[in-house]
Amino acid sequence: MARLDRTRTANQLRPFFSSQNLLNRADGSAQFDFGGSSVLCSVVGPAEVKIRDEKLDRATIEVIARPLVGLPGIKDKSRERSIRETLEPLILSGLHPRTGIQIVVQTMKDDGCILSTAFNATVLALLDAGIPLNSILGSVTCIVDEKSGEILLDPTTEELSQAKSTHVFVFDNKSSISTTGAAAMDLDSESSPILFSDSTGLYTEEEYFKCANICHKAAQTVHGFIRTAVQKKLEKEYQQTHA
Repeated sequence: MARLDRTRTANQLRPFFSSQNLLNRADGSAQFDFGGSSVLCSVVGPAEVKIRDEKLDRATIEVIARPLVGLPGIKDKSRERSIRETLEPLILSGLHPRTGIQIVVQTMKDDGCILSTAFNATVLALLDAGIPLNSILGSVTCIVDEKSGEILLDPTTEELSQAKSTHVFVFDNKSSISTTGAAAMDLDSESSPILFSDSTGLYTEEEYFKCANICHKAAQTVHGFIRTAVQKKLEKEYQQTHA
């Protein structure tokens, strides 16, 4: 079946784009684009925090999500919580106790998969700020089409409106998923590559694990893109300082 976005196959991601070190007043910043969706993220810290927010053994992580227009709503608050709870175990915050790290996520364009775009922009901004991480994350979204039952990767807004279920996954770059079936994937295991999963709609267990495997393969492409983007940035900085 041909998808609404006729330029891609069912398992094909939209083109990526990223740019780092965009904001002068932030310690780190990055923009990440998934096709027509774009998110700009800034990171400030580690910096001094108010006494009431101090944690004796680690840094305090604050995430602020700003919509494309208007004031933040329930979806933005949910996005803040998802990003914060996923990043807290990823950031080596114990190296900076009694400090704060503020992450601001600004939606620039929204054509579907905005949460995955925000996750990818955030990890790029953290790397740009020099925040130590124990792994690199990569996020991908897919849907189960209501009419065909086909799994479509990286859906647009139009495709999302015709989804039976929507699945957002965040994976680390250390572990792998077994492809031998649902029973082989232990989501409660410490070795599970799934750092975050958010599914809405009606779906079967088999569909969920198919989505997880398809998104995990696609996330490896995102991991490679992020590594390449950071490497090019470091090479450019090295050339500028040794010119």
